[in-house]
Amino acid sequence: MDEQQIWQVEEGETRSAGIIHIVITALLIGIGAVVGAFGSFSLPLGFGVNFFWPAIAVQNVGGIWFGAWGVIAASLFPIISNGITGTPVYVSLAYIPANLVQALLPMLAFRYFKADPRLNSKRDWIVFLASITLGNIFGALYSPLVVLKGFGLLTAESVPVFIWGWFGGNEVAGIIFGVILLKALSNVVITTNAFVKRWFA
Repeated sequence: MDEQQIWQVEEGETRSAGIIHIVITALLIGIGAVVGAFGSFSLPLGFGVNFFWPAIAVQNVGGIWFGAWGVIAASLFPIISNGITGTPVYVSLAYIPANLVQALLPMLAFRYFKADPRLNSKRDWIVFLASITLGNIFGALYSPLVVLKGFGLLTAESVPVFIWGWFGGNEVAGIIFGVILLKALSNVVITTNAFVKRWFA
């Protein structure tokens, strides 16, 4: 399947949402919740603490492969993973806009620019890196400034540490694991009925 055909709905091709997409959404929520709760850790990287969150790759890649289903899963699984690690529910719910954007931007970028999830060209890489970076910038600003600072959970002095830590941890993990997933599995995913060319099908 060449790059132009990946997102094109061919004449006579029938695409509709089905049980497979519900299953995929549930699977992404489960994987994201487990990885989000047990796969993140902190590392000292010169500016305080860096939150390394591999589950960001589930958000980024889920939206690219499975459209709105991936975005829905990306918005919901952090509520579960945060609950496992003891984050108050009201904080997890307040994070939803950041989680939504981190999945929605790659999803929209790949469809708008007709980029190949297999990352076969420099253009594909640029679309991937730019879309996840913009999402991570939003998340890194919104979550500490609006959510944590808004709820009085951060002091003014600690805000910069959390912004840089949030961005750095998501960016590094998103690039490493996102690239691995896209390069290893996209060739198979795009040939299945679960692959979403538009929003839901």
